[in-house]
Amino acid sequence: MNTRVLPLGNTCTGSNGSVHAPVAVHSPAPVHSPAPVHSPAPVHAPALVQAPVTYGNRAPVVVYQQVAPTNSSSIVALVLGLISIISTFFLLGIVGIIFGHIARSQIKARGERGNGMAVAGLWLSYLSVLFWVAFWLIYFGVIALMIGAAITAGGGTVS
Repeated sequence: MNTRVLPLGNTCTGSNGSVHAPVAVHSPAPVHSPAPVHSPAPVHAPALVQAPVTYGNRAPVVVYQQVAPTNSSSIVALVLGLISIISTFFLLGIVGIIFGHIARSQIKARGERGNGMAVAGLWLSYLSVLFWVAFWLIYFGVIALMIGAAITAGGGTVS
């Protein structure tokens, strides 16, 4: 690799009075070809490192962008989904589903944050409602099977 260093006299002064030092310019290594080709060596323009320019020696201006608020319905949906999945009160899951769908529509309309919480609340609420409905169906199904088995074992009549 060929390196060319600029002499020390080549410096550049920025608009704010800062002095930039010379920089080494790297040129690619020569490629060996089977037949000798006479071409001039590549010429590279000197590259100077330039720092950000600040006018009047002031600090750079920092612009803050306001963050969109988090939708409160998505927080409620997530909390209700968590409570309904760890408790036996699956009606909270139904309310969590309602709040989750309301939150998703509000987030799309208003451009708020919290879509992930709303989706997580929906998933937890749907899973808890499905779990508890399946649990109660199996529970009452087993009771009905036991009653049916007792009736058939006892002669087919209830006395």
